[in-house]
Amino acid sequence: MNGRIVDGSGRAAFQADLGIRGGRIVRIGSLAGEPARETIDARGLVVAPGFVDAHTHIEAQIEGVRSRLVADNFVLQGVTTVITGNCGRSAADVAALFRKLERLKLGVNVATLVGHNTIRQEVCGSRPKPSLQQLARMESLVKAALDAGALGFSTGLCYKPGLFAGEDEVVALVAVAAREKAVYATHLRDEGAGEQTALEEAVRTAQRAGVAKLHISHFKAAGRSQWGKAQARLEWVRQAAGPNLRFTSDMYPYTSLSSTLEYLIPPEAFPWLGSAFGPRGARVSATSDTQNFERALDATLEKLSRDGWQDYSNVRVAFSERHKEWIGRAIPEIVRAERGGPAASPRDQADWILRNQQRGDIQIIAEEMSDQDVRQLMQAPEICFGSDSSIHYHGLGRPHPRGAGTFPRILAEYVRELKILPLEEAARRATSLPAAIFALPERGVLREGYWADLVLFDPARIQDRATADDPWKPPDGIPFVIENGVVVARHGKPTGLLPGRPLRRSGTLKSTVINRSPKTSRWALSSRGGTFRIRVSQ
Repeated sequence: MNGRIVDGSGRAAFQADLGIRGGRIVRIGSLAGEPARETIDARGLVVAPGFVDAHTHIEAQIEGVRSRLVADNFVLQGVTTVITGNCGRSAADVAALFRKLERLKLGVNVATLVGHNTIRQEVCGSRPKPSLQQLARMESLVKAALDAGALGFSTGLCYKPGLFAGEDEVVALVAVAAREKAVYATHLRDEGAGEQTALEEAVRTAQRAGVAKLHISHFKAAGRSQWGKAQARLEWVRQAAGPNLRFTSDMYPYTSLSSTLEYLIPPEAFPWLGSAFGPRGARVSATSDTQNFERALDATLEKLSRDGWQDYSNVRVAFSERHKEWIGRAIPEIVRAERGGPAASPRDQADWILRNQQRGDIQIIAEEMSDQDVRQLMQAPEICFGSDSSIHYHGLGRPHPRGAGTFPRILAEYVRELKILPLEEAARRATSLPAAIFALPERGVLREGYWADLVLFDPARIQDRATADDPWKPPDGIPFVIENGVVVARHGKPTGLLPGRPLRRSGTLKSTVINRSPKTSRWALSSRGGTFRIRVSQ
């Protein structure tokens, strides 16, 4: 099988030479006779732009490092650029974030959104309605973040404190993004039985704010009662968006999701929980507080029923700082072990959820979607791909396998095995589509003058290997990944080089030239005789 270039545009694969100098693509065509320090035979491989992970959560990890941000779980699946700041959580000071990113050695290129929840927490916390002065302060913080290079504005309306925000507040903040021609990315208030109402709010908010691009994070129909409804809801958004609003979304190729315990609690329950707990999550005994807790408990069980579940057997703990013995176990099993009695009732399980969500250190994985819905969404041309993952540190909890397997799983399962997605279309939606949605300059397509981010993979062998029990296992069939002209994965192993760059939204300040230069300044990728050869010279 001869090698092929799939350039990310969606057009048919072709054969050509590809030359790189100074980290950029300088030639696509014939490079016969070019000198090279190194030759890589890529017979049988596909050469594509490095994948752009449209939905990640690495902002807290950036905050915790001082010199090196290693991101091998992304690199080894072919990802060269990640977008963080999703679901309303981001760095509070985006300008300071970029200053730090410019100092760090980065394993991937990093771009960010500015998050509503982060800004709201800083300005007014869980107040139902901000004052005019507080709203003006939030607007100024969004504007400052966009001026600093944030890609757009994100909300997480099923998470605190964003769930307390009314539509008018969100419209005012999205309008700031609209004036800057930036994207609005939203995690809906409800992805289960209330998703249709949440979709209507998202479209209405975008239209009222006058934003040109609405991006719905990780499109899905969650809950057994919602299975089979994803396609109809997708079509509804397409029609409702109309000609003046560009609708896009992202997804991951799994039927399970990962979130915090807040995901299991309806928004209306949180006001009742405010005074029902002490500082360490212990129940208080005042009559009014007990009544409020019971209301919250009833509302949580009603949500469970609306979403089509009898109990929480589909939910297991992925991480807990205080209770590592819970990791990998389903909620009914944990509650039964804690109480030392017979099987835990759904009410007992919901009580455990409400008590422990106060602690804020528990991550869950829930089996929530149907395979048929995932297959249908996989064929939607406006949906790109996002792992919804952070950087995985081996042995820390038991994270979702999507953090190591999203992109190879798409190419193995939906392109090669099921044949419901052509290779060129899968590459487009992993590269140029997210680059266009988020206005990433000179990324996402193999084009002369663009940055040299590339992934070389074997379409016959590429395969995700990460599982629920071993979520860190790297994929097969991705021998080389090149980032800004530097090999960051060779023969499926990380090279240890960290040439990533901070990426700002197109139209803002250009990314600062980092004060280190790659050892290699020229690459040549040749396909003469049906093979590709990557050539490197000074």
